[in-house]
Amino acid sequence: MSIPSRYDSCPDICGRLEHPGLATDMPIWIDHTREETTVDQARIEDVLDGMDLRDQHILHVGVGNSRFAQRFAGQVRLVDGLTVSHAEKKLADSLGIANYTVYFLSKYSREFLTTIRNRYDLIIDNNLASFACCKYHFFRMFDNYLWCLRPRGRILTDQRGMDWAVNNDPRWQLTFDDLVALERQFPVTVMKVTDTVYAIGAIR
Repeated sequence: MSIPSRYDSCPDICGRLEHPGLATDMPIWIDHTREETTVDQARIEDVLDGMDLRDQHILHVGVGNSRFAQRFAGQVRLVDGLTVSHAEKKLADSLGIANYTVYFLSKYSREFLTTIRNRYDLIIDNNLASFACCKYHFFRMFDNYLWCLRPRGRILTDQRGMDWAVNNDPRWQLTFDDLVALERQFPVTVMKVTDTVYAIGAIR
């Protein structure tokens, strides 16, 4: 399986099958309960403001301060969230939003397939590769996402979030062209929604 050349020097598999992803033990990078909504997240939310979200199922990856759910839960059928921060899950659960469920779960994990029960029209993930540990888990994430997307479902991301990676590792700092290259690896089509917000659509 070929992948974009920027990843050629990345390890094929990290060996941490039970605990994939980087920085999961570093609250400074994964606990965003007290932080404001980031610029890239806000730009994705602005795109959603222009959409008809009635009856939509949304998966928000990296729930942070849970303001996404507070803003959109009343407009959609449900919002599910993922986090690897206990503090973020505790905050989300404390809000008591009836159609908002947050799972303590890594998007890179095998347990994704046995934990997630819903299917989604939209997956919001502004840090697609920022915490990637190896090629295997990067591809596992996409397999997980495509498995739970509804027909014509889309993954939304933003360039600012893709510019950032743990330890500023350039191998995991993605460009739009890197996303387009994934069309050779997965049944997806990639398009620009705005200058910075990109959609990865499932082909079914």
